Amino acid sequence: MKRRRWLVALAWAATSAAAEPLSPALSPAGGEGAKAGPARLRLGLDRLRTAGVEKVYSEAVDQRVCAAIAERARDAEVVCPADVEAATLLAKDAMVFGECQADDCLKRVEAVRAADVRVTGALERKDGAVVLSLRLARPGQPAAEAAGKLPEDLDGMAERVPGIVKKLLP
Repeated sequence: MKRRRWLVALAWAATSAAAEPLSPALSPAGGEGAKAGPARLRLGLDRLRTAGVEKVYSEAVDQRVCAAIAERARDAEVVCPADVEAATLLAKDAMVFGECQADDCLKRVEAVRAADVRVTGALERKDGAVVLSLRLARPGQPAAEAAGKLPEDLDGMAERVPGIVKKLLP
C-alpha cells in the first residue's frame, strides 16, 4: 500500500509539470499568472481531518484532492501528504543506516513539507451527508474556502472532488 502511494505521488508530480497559468488565487501578483523563472510556487496539502468517515474513503479523497489541486495549479509544485510520508520513511531509513543524523534527517522531511501556500481541509459526516471542506491559506492574504457534499460511494466522491477544488482555485 505504501508503494502504491509513492507511485501515485510520482504520477501527481508528473501531472504538475505541464505549463498553464496559475489560478488567480495562487499567482504571485494576485492574478497575473506565474512568472517564468526557476522559483516555482510550492503548494502543500495537509492530510484532511476526518470525522465519521471510513479510513479507506478518507485516504482516497485525500489523494484525489491532491491530484485535483495539481491539475488546477499546474505551474505550482504540489506537495501531497503521500510525499511527506514517503520523505519520512526515507529519512527513517537514512537514520537507521547512518546516512544522516536525527536533525539532518528531520530537515530533509521539513524541506519536502515546506510550502508557500497551504491547503487544509476536512472530510466529515454532517447530518447524514459527507462534506468536504477546503481552505487555502497564503501569508498576508485572506483565506479562500470551498465546501461541498459528496456522495456515499467512492467513485462518486472521486468525481465530485475536482469541482470543489475548482471553487477553491478558480
